[in-house]
Amino acid sequence: MNEVALRIGDLDGTAVRALHGVNNGPVTYGGLVDVSDLYREAQIPVVRLHDPNWPHAWEVDIHTIFPDFERDPSDPASYDFARTDDYVASIVATGASIVYRLGESIEHSARKYFVHPPADPEKWAQVCLGIIRHYNEGWADGHAYGIAHWEIWNEADNPDAGVMWSGTDDEYFALYAVAARAIRAEFPELLVGGPACTMINEAHTREFLRRCRDEDLPLDFFSWHTYADQVSSIVENARIVDGWLAEFGIGDVEIHLNEWNHIADVDLTDSDPAVVRRFLFDRVKGPEGASFAAGVLCALQDTSVTVANYYDGQPRGWYCGLFDDFGAPLPTYGVFSEFNRLVGLPRLRASFDGEAHGLHALAARRDSDTELLIANPTAHPVRCEVAGLPDTSTCTVQYAAGPPGDPLYDGDGFVLPAHSVIVVRPDAAPHPSRIAKE
Repeated sequence: MNEVALRIGDLDGTAVRALHGVNNGPVTYGGLVDVSDLYREAQIPVVRLHDPNWPHAWEVDIHTIFPDFERDPSDPASYDFARTDDYVASIVATGASIVYRLGESIEHSARKYFVHPPADPEKWAQVCLGIIRHYNEGWADGHAYGIAHWEIWNEADNPDAGVMWSGTDDEYFALYAVAARAIRAEFPELLVGGPACTMINEAHTREFLRRCRDEDLPLDFFSWHTYADQVSSIVENARIVDGWLAEFGIGDVEIHLNEWNHIADVDLTDSDPAVVRRFLFDRVKGPEGASFAAGVLCALQDTSVTVANYYDGQPRGWYCGLFDDFGAPLPTYGVFSEFNRLVGLPRLRASFDGEAHGLHALAARRDSDTELLIANPTAHPVRCEVAGLPDTSTCTVQYAAGPPGDPLYDGDGFVLPAHSVIVVRPDAAPHPSRIAKE
């Protein structure tokens, strides 16, 4: 069994940042499943709108709101906001802020219906302005939600057979330029960004940043995605993003990791697709996905990421690891709930002496007490000796994800089974969170 030594030190001068945002809202299946109370309980800080499922995947898309592109974007009668209004209202009611993706949802179908370059980018930009007026200025019987973040399209660089963009790179860059400038001109107080890149097509993303620099395009937040089976892959991509922004002289921008999740390393050759899908998504929904999520939430604290959005928050059968199809919380929800307890608390230095063997830790000070979260997202048990932790006889120690029962404490540290997360808190500390176990 691998052994690690974790040292809890003094305050490091920072607070735990609320990086447990998600994609999509709490209501799915036409309203049959509603986990709004659980969003509120975990205090999900920000929801990005992309690929919703209420009652289908198009509720926030341009073609749903503006169904006839021949009509006048300055005429309120050209828009159909009804279903999108209901969907957005369900998110606002949880207390979360919103990142609104202007564009279309992913299309895995053989025929692509809506992920094409707009025939008239200038007119498309005017439609975007109408949507912003509706949700922020009450236009067309709208609202005053104050949505600050507006993202232009999603994964135009996605290499998977045009599932997000059927056009060329140049056509996307031109669309971004037109829409970003239009939003900046009418709403200078708002934040506009993109390109929601996959972190796979480096040439596409670097060219996007070059054009933002050379053409002086508005870019208030840079957004990127990573699906991986190692926490280190997400951390490394955060460093790459920092390097790109520095290389192109783009500073003072928010950095949004607005799609991330666990994806198992599996050989798809000669495999039954149904078996592969079940294998992948069962792992996302179990302790493996939960321990990975805990590791990411810990590790992101030491990156420049400003906003992070787990994909996906809504209860459904695929990439959502927070809930099952019926809205019952899964182990990853327990992790999000436990992490939320630490948000805003002063951080304590938590460093591993020597090799960490894949473990991640986050420690915080509540009044005069220490609270601790340790994640083991590896496939092997690890013994973690902890120095600087108060006497555990006065603490509650339990799993946020892992096998039933109490974690093994052997006097100097903990034995963490494979794919497990433990939390340590003073017995006197309030405990409103929900622990989800297998």
